[in-house]
Amino acid sequence: MKSDPRSGQSAEVDHETPPPRAFAQGTGLLLQAVGAVMFLGSGCVCTTAFLWDPISARPVERPLTAAALDLPGPLERATRDPGKWGLMLMVTGSAIGGLAFMVFGLGLQSEKPKSGWGAFVSNVLMLAVLVVAGFGLWIAPASVFSRVWHGSELLVVLLLIGFTTKAVRDMLAHPPSGDLYIVPAGEDPKTWVEAGKPRQRS
Repeated sequence: MKSDPRSGQSAEVDHETPPPRAFAQGTGLLLQAVGAVMFLGSGCVCTTAFLWDPISARPVERPLTAAALDLPGPLERATRDPGKWGLMLMVTGSAIGGLAFMVFGLGLQSEKPKSGWGAFVSNVLMLAVLVVAGFGLWIAPASVFSRVWHGSELLVVLLLIGFTTKAVRDMLAHPPSGDLYIVPAGEDPKTWVEAGKPRQRS
């Protein structure tokens, strides 16, 4: 109770608590934004590689001989040029991981029960891809731009793992009901739900 000094009467203050899954919904919005940046950024990194890394982007020209047709396997190419291999892995992982972040982020924002685990697993897999790609980008010769992009993505994914871990805990502690209430215009949603009015399964 709080008194109103102007009227001298006591007025009840309504302290509304935030929704129990508000952090999970915010994490979902954050995942969508990060996923969009990663997906679009991976395309920009791939298409502009000839500007900032002309050596890696330049095609290798060989005379058409029998020896040239005997191409090395993927493992041999990776060990021969680990920097280019690491860049390829980072760009591919960023594109696929960015799409996964957007999908599971939308699920978290919509309070889908399994979306929290999907977001957490996507972050762990993305971290593993970046760690493997980092061996090629940081041990072998690589451009400064690709290393800066890799370091930025690695830092963001590490932070997102903490966010998604908290989101999963919130979803487990306060699981959504799975029911979607259809509230007509002009009705109070809180009163409608408390009265047990018709609802629709989402």
